[in-house]
Amino acid sequence: MSWPPTSDFRRLGSLPNQPLQSDGRVGRCAASRAAERLYRWADLSRALMVHDFAAYQAFCDALNALKPGWQVTEGGLTGPDHAVVRFGEKHPSRSDGHLDVQFVPDDRSGQKSALWDCVSGFGATPLARAQTAAHLWANTTAPALLEFKYSRRGDFADHYHGDEPRGFAGWHVICGAIMGFGHDDSPRKLQSWWRDNPLLPALSSALEGSIDEGTCPHGIKIFFGGNGIAEVRLDGELHEGASTVLANLDWPRIEPAGFVRSYILALHRETPRK
Repeated sequence: MSWPPTSDFRRLGSLPNQPLQSDGRVGRCAASRAAERLYRWADLSRALMVHDFAAYQAFCDALNALKPGWQVTEGGLTGPDHAVVRFGEKHPSRSDGHLDVQFVPDDRSGQKSALWDCVSGFGATPLARAQTAAHLWANTTAPALLEFKYSRRGDFADHYHGDEPRGFAGWHVICGAIMGFGHDDSPRKLQSWWRDNPLLPALSSALEGSIDEGTCPHGIKIFFGGNGIAEVRLDGELHEGASTVLANLDWPRIEPAGFVRSYILALHRETPRK
């Protein structure tokens, strides 16, 4: 299995996992601080359910590597300016490493609109599955979400306008990285095909009638690979039409298996620029 995965923006980049940052308090012995953290984590693991706590901690580490300020709390992961990440049950899965991930840009908002994604980690233990899921999500979905929440200037992810040849027709979108993972050279081959064959123009017509402009933004997950596996999810729900379009494209079906994924945010419609 190729690890860590590789990623491709218009600019290249990879995100190594980072340890949880210290709480920064001074004037107390290391043993006292360690004991306090142990008790706090025990309380949180009970509140969040033990099987989820490893995943919350892995996602917290990954988010802090992108933008410091995230911590595990009883409400999930809380970040700068009242952003929250939680795990939920958006759809069933047979995978032990599967997580439905909810991002709330501002937990103070009365509507608390959420952006959904799902990701499956792999490995022999729950911790390994949590860490690989966090790494995949942090290299694809998280940059698009953080770009929407904290930047809008291209600091975390790339923007495409609706009149760009590689963009989503008629929409301003934020695009996460193209992440490849799997065996041997297969992930790189799939990434190369995606770079040479932009997917957003092909998928935009299939998704057009399903995106409600009045409730933007909307999250779009794109995942494909193996021997014909293809999945497009809109706001966490499988989009049959777009998934069929993706499955019918001529991306390479190669062995050993490799996969690629990315995440797109549709922000708003826009007229062609002059």
